[in-house]
Amino acid sequence: IIAIFQPTFDVMHQVVSVTAIAVLAGGCFLQCIHAEEPVTDDGPYLVNPCLNVSSFSKLPFCDATLGIDDRVADILGRLTHDEKINALGTATGKLDSIGLNAYNWWSEATHGISHVRNTPATPYEGNYALPITTACSFNRSLWYSTGHQIGREARAFMNAGNAYSTYWAPVINLVRDPRWGRNIETPGEDPFLSGQYAVNFVQGMERNPEDPGHIQASACCKHYVANELESWNGKTRHTFNANVTLQDLQDSYLPPFQACVEEGKVSGIMCSYNEVNGIPSCANDYLLKTVLREAWEFDGYVTSDCDADADVFNSHKYTATKEEAVRDVLRAGTDVDCGGFVQLNAQSALDKGAITMDDIDTVLARLFRVRMRLGHFDPIGPLQKIPTSAVCNADSIELARDGARQGSVLLKNDAATLPLDAAKYSRVLVTGPNANLSRAIATYYGGTPCGNNYWNMVDAINEYVAADKIDIVPGVSSPSSTDTSGIPAAVAAAKNADAVFLVIGQDGSVEHEAHDRYNISLSSPQLQLIQQVATAAAGKPIVAVILTGGAVDVTPLLANANVQSVLSVGQPSVTVLGVADVIFGKTVPAGRMVQTTYPADFVNEVSMFDMNMRPGPSPFGGTNPGRTHRFYTGKAVLPFGYGLSYTSFKYDIVAMPAPTVSVDAIAAALGEHQRVPAGMLSGVGYTVNVTNTGRVDADDVVLGFLTPPGAGTNGVPLQSLFGFERVFVKAGETVSVYLGAQATEFTQVDVTGTRNIARGVYTARFGLVETQSAGQGFAEHTFTAA
Repeated sequence: IIAIFQPTFDVMHQVVSVTAIAVLAGGCFLQCIHAEEPVTDDGPYLVNPCLNVSSFSKLPFCDATLGIDDRVADILGRLTHDEKINALGTATGKLDSIGLNAYNWWSEATHGISHVRNTPATPYEGNYALPITTACSFNRSLWYSTGHQIGREARAFMNAGNAYSTYWAPVINLVRDPRWGRNIETPGEDPFLSGQYAVNFVQGMERNPEDPGHIQASACCKHYVANELESWNGKTRHTFNANVTLQDLQDSYLPPFQACVEEGKVSGIMCSYNEVNGIPSCANDYLLKTVLREAWEFDGYVTSDCDADADVFNSHKYTATKEEAVRDVLRAGTDVDCGGFVQLNAQSALDKGAITMDDIDTVLARLFRVRMRLGHFDPIGPLQKIPTSAVCNADSIELARDGARQGSVLLKNDAATLPLDAAKYSRVLVTGPNANLSRAIATYYGGTPCGNNYWNMVDAINEYVAADKIDIVPGVSSPSSTDTSGIPAAVAAAKNADAVFLVIGQDGSVEHEAHDRYNISLSSPQLQLIQQVATAAAGKPIVAVILTGGAVDVTPLLANANVQSVLSVGQPSVTVLGVADVIFGKTVPAGRMVQTTYPADFVNEVSMFDMNMRPGPSPFGGTNPGRTHRFYTGKAVLPFGYGLSYTSFKYDIVAMPAPTVSVDAIAAALGEHQRVPAGMLSGVGYTVNVTNTGRVDADDVVLGFLTPPGAGTNGVPLQSLFGFERVFVKAGETVSVYLGAQATEFTQVDVTGTRNIARGVYTARFGLVETQSAGQGFAEHTFTAA
C-alpha cells in the first residue's frame, strides 16, 4: 500500500483504490487511510442473501447442512462470466446472481480495526499499542486477548453494517535492519518470537469459542516474504529484488509465516511487492504453491499488496505482456488483486489464451471458501449477535492500556530513581519532540480512537501530576527538525523543575511505510537537548522516555550520569497512558527488547540492500557483521531480550534434560517430511524456579536461549530463542516456569536450504548475563543431543 508525496504534503501519485494523506506537524507521515469502498449508498456493507425468505434462500449455496466445497461449487455455477472477472479484485462489485452486495477485501487491523465506517452507531474503534510495543511484553495471552478484542470489534462493526470481514494484519516480517521504515508494525527480529506473536494474535482474532465453526474476523499474515525494504538509495520495494540465500530464507524469513499458517491456521496471506531471487513474490510458484499451499497446507486466500500484481509487469518487467502477468499471478496462487490490474486485464488474458476460466474458478473457489467460513451465507449465530457495546468498553480500554504497561522496557535506573512519587514534585518539565506525539501514531493503520481521545505523554503524566504543575516545553519541534532555537527555553524550564521527562525518539517524519532511515542515531538537535537539559537539571530526577519503531543508538543516554532512568516504550499510540503507570509505580516494568540495539556506525557497515542475516563479505562492499541476536558479531549497545525491573529475581533450574538426549525422533520426522512442522516439540524442556528476591510484587519475563553445537561457525547461529514465559511473582515468593524446546531447535539449515539434524553439545541459558549484575535472574545448563 503506497502513496508517494512531497514534503509540502501534496499527493503526487495515487494508486487505484487508495486515498492517502501524509500531513502531520513536524513532517510527512504516510498513512493509507481509506480503501474506496465499492458502495454507492448508506446501506449495510454486508448483506446475507440466505436469510429470511428470498429467491436465494432455498438454493444449495444457502444450505448450511451441505459441505463448504459443494456450496462454493454452486456459487461458481451461478456467477456470470463478467461477475467472475469482477470478483478477482479487492473492490468486488455487486454479484446479482447470488444476491451479494459489493465487497472490499481490504481492511486493516495492525493495532485496531480501520478502513471501517464511523456512524453514530459505531463512532470509534479501539486503538492499541503497535506490535513493536506489545511484542516486548513476551506475553502470549496479551497478544491473544488483543487479537480477540480486535476481532470482536470487527464483528461488531460488521453486524452494524459498517465493516467488511477481511483484515490485513498482522505484519510478521522480521526487524532485519533498524533502518526499515515499518519496524513499528512488527513483533521484532526473532523468527520464533514473531511466529508465536502471529499464532496468538491470529487465533485470538479469528477464533471465538462461542462459534468454533466460523471465523470471527479474517486475519492476514503479511508481507510474504523478505519485504524489509521500503525506499532506500534509489530503490523502492516496487523494484527491489531481495537476493536471499536459501539458508536465510529457510531459517529466518519463512519460519514466522510457517508458524502463522501451520499453528495459527490463518485464513489470509499477503504476497509482497518485492522480488525474491528474481521472481516477484505474487508470481512466485515456489513460495505460493510449493511452500505455502503444498508443504504448509494453507487453507485460505492470498491477496497481493496494493498494485503488487501490476508491479509484476510494470515495475519488475518480469513478463513481456500484461496478460502473461495475469497468468503468472493467478497460477502461482494470488487470489485477490489489490489495485485492479487483474480485473482490467483478465478478459484480454482469456481472449489471448494466457489463462482459462478454470484458472479463474480455482481462485474464486478459495475466495468464496473463506467467505463461507466467515458465515456470509449461514443462519444467524453467536458471532452475528456481538453488539456495538463490545467496542470501546471499559475492559477493552484497560486491555489497550495494559499493552503499553507490559511492553515498557526499563533500560536504566540508576539509584532506583524509578518509580517516582508524584507527591514529591511541585514542578515538572515535559520536554522533547515526542511529548505531544499521538495522532500521528494512532492514525497509522488505526482508526478513530475511543472517545476521539488522542492521549500523549503529557496526558499520561497529567494523570499523576496536576496540570498546573507541568511545564510543556518541547525544545525541538520534531525528531526530524534541525531547529535548535527552542532548546534554551527547555533549559530554563529544567532549572526550575523538580523532575524532568525527556520524551524523545522517532516519529512518522523519520520512519514510515515507503520510507527507510539512513541513520540510527537520535537527531543532533535531540542530542543537544538531552545534554543541555540534563546538565541544567543535574541532581534532579531525569527520566528519558524513548518512543520509536526501529531501535536507536541510546549510548548518549546510557552514558549520561545525569539521566538516571531510561524507558523504551516502542510506539504505544493513545495507550501511552500506561507508560505513566510504570513511571509512577502502579505497575513494575518487565518488558524485554525485541530488537538488537546496534551502535550508530552499524549503518556504515552493511547496506540495506544486503539481505544476508549471516556475517561475511557483502555483495555491496565491506563485511556484513551479521544481523539480529542470532548472527550479529559486533558489540551491541543493548542485546535482544534486555530489560530491567524495580525488583530482583533469582533463577534455579529444578528440572532439566538428561545429560544426553536422543534426537532420533526428530531426525526421523525430518527424513520423512524434509522439514520440521511448526510447533512440533522436541521433548527437551526445563523447569525454572523464579524467586522474587526484592521488595515489590512484579512480573518477570523468563527467556530461554540455546547455544547450538558449532555456534558462530559455518552459518550456525550464535544462539536461538527457544522459549519464553511472563509470570507474576510476589515479593519473597517463587513461581515455577516450564520452557520446552521445539524440534526445529535441534536442526540447522545448510547453504542449500536443506534442514539437517544437529547433534552435539548444547547450552541452555535463562535470562541475560548482561542484566545479572542488575539483579535479574540468570542460569545455564549444558547437555548433549545424540
